Amino acid sequence: MSGNPTSPEPRSSIGTAVSGDVRGLAEQLTAPDLEAPAAWPPSLAAVNSLESLDRFVTHHADEVLSAREWPVVLRAWQLAREGRARELVELDNEWGREVGRSEFAGASFRVGRRQLGKLRSLRHERVIQKYLTAVEEGRARGWHPVVYGVVLAVYNLPLRQGLTHFGAQTLGRLVTSVEQARRLPTAECQRILDAACERLARGLPELPPVAGVV
Repeated sequence: MSGNPTSPEPRSSIGTAVSGDVRGLAEQLTAPDLEAPAAWPPSLAAVNSLESLDRFVTHHADEVLSAREWPVVLRAWQLAREGRARELVELDNEWGREVGRSEFAGASFRVGRRQLGKLRSLRHERVIQKYLTAVEEGRARGWHPVVYGVVLAVYNLPLRQGLTHFGAQTLGRLVTSVEQARRLPTAECQRILDAACERLARGLPELPPVAGVV
């Protein structure tokens, strides 16, 4: 499935993202961090055909990414830009109460904590240091939509592009995992992924009227 703009791309450093390309960073920060099929959550494990993959990806795009995760990313971005660390910790806890028992909670936690740790060297960014301290003290968890929003803000990355890639890379990882595990036709899986990404692109939330936001 390589060669398509919506497909997962090789991992790249945060430095690459800082230069304006959020694709590598999005691939690192989103997912879920999928394990072997035997450990997949029930809804994903039940996907064993092109038809069920289409239904799963459509639902994930509409009901998870667009309706629930994008608003959290956007809110985290706003709070980080304004240096509101206390509210950022509150957002992390609110999101944890909503998804803490969901099928992908463990994956979200692992991805977010792993990437948040990579920001430890940014000692001049007070909001990150306060957020990290809250995580270390057990007052926050470091869920990946929150961490992703913080990174977009701290590195002044394009918000519209960041949200788009957050969705596309998440769906791409899911589709690729199912394709490989179930040995489904690559071309048809790509078609399903492309259609879902187009749906996401049409459903981008209204962005705040802030100078420099694109």
